[in-house]
Amino acid sequence: MKDKTETVSFQQKEWAANELIYDYDTAGFNAFLLVKGSVEIFTPKGLKLNTIGINEIFGESSLLLDKRRSVAAKAGLGGATTQLIPKEYLVQLQNESPLLSAILRKVQLRLEDSNHQSTEYAKQIGVILKLVRGLAGNDSYVAEKLTRIQTQISENFRSD
Repeated sequence: MKDKTETVSFQQKEWAANELIYDYDTAGFNAFLLVKGSVEIFTPKGLKLNTIGINEIFGESSLLLDKRRSVAAKAGLGGATTQLIPKEYLVQLQNESPLLSAILRKVQLRLEDSNHQSTEYAKQIGVILKLVRGLAGNDSYVAEKLTRIQTQISENFRSD
């Protein structure tokens, strides 16, 4: 076991603006600590879930849950620089603290569920909007409101 005062040095990697860092349904070997720029996280259908900022970690869920990637990560408009955190390092941390490991696992499962719910809500709004538009003599206020909601949601989808 390493001395707790020892500083760990991780390899750095850079991505150009809008470059794909990893795609969904791929194996994960590293988590990423963002040190410069930003990263956008997307569902498989392209719904933007989050923007990661400096000193935030991403890509850890698949490592902690031992699953394939459930989302895609793409460098922001200014690109991204990260420190690569190998899976082995996270496994070592989990082994050193089973309690912390259990907490992290629970948080990751909740995050995964939240991502799934966001995707489902976006689909349901699209279905409701189609129904309202199909009604004879429909209420234009409702249709306009749903169109506005759909536009706001679609602005959160990635474009590649």
